[in-house]
Amino acid sequence: RPTRSNGRETMSRILDHARRELDEVGPVKFNIMRVIEESGVSKSSVYHHFGGRDGVISAVEVQRLIDERVANNALLAQILASVNSGEECLDVIEAGLHLASNAPGRKNRSRRIAVVAAAQHIPVLTESLAEESRIADIALTEMLTGAQNRGLINPTESLEDIARYMASMFIGRSALDTYESEEFDAAWIRMSMGVLRGFLQPSPNKKSEK
Repeated sequence: RPTRSNGRETMSRILDHARRELDEVGPVKFNIMRVIEESGVSKSSVYHHFGGRDGVISAVEVQRLIDERVANNALLAQILASVNSGEECLDVIEAGLHLASNAPGRKNRSRRIAVVAAAQHIPVLTESLAEESRIADIALTEMLTGAQNRGLINPTESLEDIARYMASMFIGRSALDTYESEEFDAAWIRMSMGVLRGFLQPSPNKKSEK
């Protein structure tokens, strides 16, 4: 509907200016009135859509979270398209888990959880996150479907369920981050890969799409 389209355009304009403001001065000095003035959007619209200053900041972080996940999925799809065996598929997934084992990885997970928690109080952000999760799950399912069609994996569960399970692994890993233990993290990766191996049943032999 026109009103819904106009609402999206208004929110997009607010977020564009808010993101620029946040990048320039950070969250502490973030000035919501400057965003309102520069975006040309009424104060009432800002408060209607986002509830106020903190809601706008949360909205920017949610958008960054979505952009980050889209980029990561695109990179994963590109890499998986180049592998030639199920074992290589699992190697790619495991390498990604190891890359996020350091302090920046823990900080990133903490930030994402904080953003998701803050967004729960703002309906439009809750909807955005839910929609993003659905899109990301579909994208991951399509990647796994491609691997199955190439004979690289022989899943024991539906690919949709496996994709949702893989997405939920993020929360489980975050529970260990407070320990800041390389030993605990390595054990988590080892056991997680064991579970995924059981679900995906990778083929050991190289195969091509021909």
